Amino acid sequence: MNDLFASDWDTNGSEPLDEGGTWLLDLVSVVDHLRRGYRPGFTVWDALAEAIEWAAPTTAEDGQRPRDFGGLWTARPASHEAVQRAVRVWVLVMADRYNAGYRWPHPVPRTGFPPARVE
Repeated sequence: MNDLFASDWDTNGSEPLDEGGTWLLDLVSVVDHLRRGYRPGFTVWDALAEAIEWAAPTTAEDGQRPRDFGGLWTARPASHEAVQRAVRVWVLVMADRYNAGYRWPHPVPRTGFPPARVE
């Protein structure tokens, strides 16, 4: 793992929620990269579902993960911190696997700013 991400793996048990937008931009960047070759047709929604699924605990009986997003995932509703942690870990794993551990460049804007006024 690259040193640039070393501090991101351990957040001392809490998620700084003010960094959530950056992690979501990172997720979009990973998807933009992966869909160009490794995972054609992969969407942001696929990535978010995968991140949440990875974070879901397995059950002791059958080793399967629950399919609902209700509690992290069955005992209580998913918290903002739990969702952000799932996204953060997914982004870091993808960076480690597909980008030599480096941060993902954020996507190029697809629309101009400010947007055109609609009348």
